[in-house]
Amino acid sequence: MPTMLLNVDCSRGFSLLQSAVALMVMSAGMLFLVPRLTDLIDEAHKAHVKSVAMAIKTGAMIYREIWMTDPNSPLLADMVLTESGWPSGRVKDTDSVLSAPTTARCAGLWKSLLDVEVPTLTFDDDQTFDFQVNVIEGQCRYYHKASDDKFFIDYNTTTGRVSWNIR
Repeated sequence: MPTMLLNVDCSRGFSLLQSAVALMVMSAGMLFLVPRLTDLIDEAHKAHVKSVAMAIKTGAMIYREIWMTDPNSPLLADMVLTESGWPSGRVKDTDSVLSAPTTARCAGLWKSLLDVEVPTLTFDDDQTFDFQVNVIEGQCRYYHKASDDKFFIDYNTTTGRVSWNIR
């Protein structure tokens, strides 16, 4: 007589005790993972701000290098440079080298120095954009929107100094 492989009389599924233990294990895991997840998100925002700041710094240094090697280069035609060769704005966004930075001037610098469409920049408090531009203490300040403006980048148009706050 052939042997039956399936026992039809046994109940199928997990017992209530097995389900409760599995739920406790998953809950304990969530207690440890959720706080770490917010730390990881914060670290990702910091890395984003630092990479954009370094890109701005690199762009400013490229313009200054061109100014130092060939002050009559056509690459400098649309950019206003300080006496020491740092980009301070685009020609169409500013009246002179000595004029104080404006949000339009800082936005123009952003577009010129990064030369890409991403990260995005806005003038107002729109959370769908990556950064918001403002002028603080005579410097262009770019607030990181995803970090609730906790992280920001400063660009000093006079000295070409780029700094970031990610504390």
